[in-house]
Amino acid sequence: MSGLALALPAAAFYLFSAFRQWLTVSGKQPANRGLVLAAAMVAALLHLGYLGTDMLVGQHINFAFFEVGSLISWVITLLLLFSSWRKPIDNLLIGLLPMAAIILLSASLSDQQVPLDKVSYGLAWHILLAILAYSVFTIAAVQSVLLYLQDQSLKKHHFRGLVQNLPPLQTMDLLLFEMIWLGMILLTAAFVIGMPSVIDLKAQFLIHKVAFAVIGWLVFATLLFGRYQFGWRGVTASRWTIIGTGFLILSYFGSKFVVEVLLGKG
Repeated sequence: MSGLALALPAAAFYLFSAFRQWLTVSGKQPANRGLVLAAAMVAALLHLGYLGTDMLVGQHINFAFFEVGSLISWVITLLLLFSSWRKPIDNLLIGLLPMAAIILLSASLSDQQVPLDKVSYGLAWHILLAILAYSVFTIAAVQSVLLYLQDQSLKKHHFRGLVQNLPPLQTMDLLLFEMIWLGMILLTAAFVIGMPSVIDLKAQFLIHKVAFAVIGWLVFATLLFGRYQFGWRGVTASRWTIIGTGFLILSYFGSKFVVEVLLGKG
């Protein structure tokens, strides 16, 4: 019940923030960034309280499908909120916040418990960080597709439809690399925490999982190096992001254990 008491007002603030920004985009109300961002931040704080009381409890982490989805949506929301204080990306909140509200309410109402009693607390954190990293990279891949489409539309002088409501191209590019940096931090932390649990790669059927994950990490590390050494951006960044995410997806679904966790069979 305490979880639902936090989830309901959090969802309400998420929806209010998204609706208020939609009124601005549709021209029905003047812009009020302070109100939009403040409401979203209150929602994120309440959402964090929910995660602390319902997902991260004691020595166990609840790996229920909607609980993990709720954590992912919170991390992405927080990234956009921090970015929005410095960049004009408010319109992206219109799509993200309602999804965060729906996932949060689904998690609080489903009341599922998947604690993974058979794994250590450290290994549970490894799995959680890996899921978060892969999710961030997947969203970064979607962002890279939008960036590519926006770049092509601008080159062809098509300024209507999707491109009209997206943030400026340079802002979208900066946001993409912020996502990649966040994903790299999470994935590196997952590697570090998971290393003590690896005893025999072959016996534990981890060779393909580790190989694809390391290749994905190297692809993104190369992209970040190219960004700050050679100024890679736009289509080049989009291609490298999609390639790196592809390797991580192969690693993710190559691990039977993680797939079972995602399906709630842990």
